[in-house]
Amino acid sequence: MRSWTTRARAVDARLSIEVIESLTRSLGTPACTRTILDALNRFATVDHCALFVRLRDNDLRMLATESRVSRSNAARAAMHYMSEMHLYDAGHDASIAIRETGDESVHLRYRTREEVINARYRSACYEHVGIEDRLTMSNQHAGGTATLLHCYRDQSTGRFSDAELEALTQVAPLFLAFAQAHARFTIPRDIPISRWRESLDHNAGVALSSRELDVCSSLLSGRTLADTGQKLGISINTVITYSRRAYAKLGVGSVRELHDRLIRAGETACA
Repeated sequence: MRSWTTRARAVDARLSIEVIESLTRSLGTPACTRTILDALNRFATVDHCALFVRLRDNDLRMLATESRVSRSNAARAAMHYMSEMHLYDAGHDASIAIRETGDESVHLRYRTREEVINARYRSACYEHVGIEDRLTMSNQHAGGTATLLHCYRDQSTGRFSDAELEALTQVAPLFLAFAQAHARFTIPRDIPISRWRESLDHNAGVALSSRELDVCSSLLSGRTLADTGQKLGISINTVITYSRRAYAKLGVGSVRELHDRLIRAGETACA
């Protein structure tokens, strides 16, 4: 049997310059999660992946999902998890591995479908979505925030092998570093919703309805479509409708574009 060092070198050999450059170029773009998934598949068969961040107020936010099998299944698993089921995913679960990276520790947690004790959680996030097992990479940052990367296997593929789990353990710090960098590019600045609403009123240039202001202010603060709908008591589809109407009026294509426009307007006003 090869030594751990030899196996680690074999894993590192798959991290070519081209892979690193591809991941770096994709940071902050919609293609980043796909690039991460493709890179993960150099080390193990990963059917779906989902990127989350946990903020200081313990608010879990989903940045993106991607799949090589079924995008709808990846999105459903992540949405169910984010909406409520993460509350059952105890943070003190034993890690299968811990990698020390400077002043942070990277934790890897593995769970099969049968190991989920809560029946509602198991049904929503595994059985109804066709998920067989999940490997979670996570690291805790200063102030209690965290970056999480979930790697899912579809039931049609079967479970991760020990060799695959070991390979992913070796490269987890690198993938989490890219996920964290992507989050910094993607999540709008930590400004209260009331401040975003005020900025829209003063700098948008066109009049938005009260509901359009509510939705845009919430999205600008970094909340997801699902969380915005929950906070406002409306469906995700209604959130999408209001946001699209507002973007059309404002001449932007996304909350990212709107965020950057308002930030530039604020900086100009303060110049």
